[in-house]
Amino acid sequence: MKPLDSEPVAEFQKSFRLDSKRWIFVAVAVAGVGVTFYQAWEYITQDFSSCSVKNTIWSCGGVAAWAKYHPITVGSLSIAYWQTGVIWFPLTLLLAFVAFRYYSELYLIPFLMIGNIFTIYLWFLELHVIGLICLVCVSLYAINYALTGLAIWIVAT
Repeated sequence: MKPLDSEPVAEFQKSFRLDSKRWIFVAVAVAGVGVTFYQAWEYITQDFSSCSVKNTIWSCGGVAAWAKYHPITVGSLSIAYWQTGVIWFPLTLLLAFVAFRYYSELYLIPFLMIGNIFTIYLWFLELHVIGLICLVCVSLYAINYALTGLAIWIVAT
């Protein structure tokens, strides 16, 4: 049996090298995936003991209770708020790899700004409509803001 030709593999490895800025972006995006799946687990099991501080402001369970009865509805499609993160952060990681492969990081900035606009809406809901703040949700907002800043840094330098 003839061994596989390793030349195409070596060529791909040379063309897909990540510098430190891109590795930082990937690490933060992977953290976003991890936190969002942790949040999904909490919503599925309804166990919010790890992120609910015993006071009148910080309550993941309170935010989840409100969100359970107020999903995002577009036509006949209904999606829970926590499901947006399960879609968003893996998609961000995938798009980052594609952008890094083809040196088109500029496209990450408008994509991430869509997420930032959505987090402004979620901030409005938490602060003015629900009156409670979810610590895990806030960490996901911060991760998205950090990814936007990193994308701008990558493009600018």
